[in-house]
Amino acid sequence: MWLPRFGQRTILRVLAISAALLILPSAFGQAPPPIVEYKEVIPITSGQIRDGKTCINFNPVMTAGDFFDGLQRRETASGDEFLKNSQIIRTFPDQITVQVQTAINICDADIYTAAPVPSFFNDLRFKAQWKRGLVMRAVSQVTVQRVMFASEDGNNRLMFLLKIRDHDVPLTDHLIISVMSPQGKLLSRMSGKL
Repeated sequence: MWLPRFGQRTILRVLAISAALLILPSAFGQAPPPIVEYKEVIPITSGQIRDGKTCINFNPVMTAGDFFDGLQRRETASGDEFLKNSQIIRTFPDQITVQVQTAINICDADIYTAAPVPSFFNDLRFKAQWKRGLVMRAVSQVTVQRVMFASEDGNNRLMFLLKIRDHDVPLTDHLIISVMSPQGKLLSRMSGKL
């Protein structure tokens, strides 16, 4: 289709400006920040204790009824903001449960190979803290329950249930779970962050 010379230039300029407007926001960080939506169970980083050739692996998750289900986090200029059902949420619920599943196996085996329970296993202690920046503070109250169950492969496994009670803890704080020896030595540390 033939257009007058003036019309072609104008159309080309409009197309170039339109393309630049589409590219520029993402090039300069103007795209809307991603929204993270959570489910009922929040994974926490895993932990491990190595004792010779035996590894104790800790796989924790955090739950709080239906509190986390549908909770959303989005980045803003003033920091992370949390929403649920279009309402701003600022703090964790007063009670959180951390389920810590353990698996005891031979370290570095080609396939999973169960190992005998080390003698110190039953004396392990857990410590829970909140972390804000570089500052850590103790959780108000923590109770630990041990639950034995038989797994599909016939090995007995142990799960620790940590019931954490605290009040007015900002959702931007990190939950730190430490595994300690009876003498108070740090053996492993896990972190939960929204």
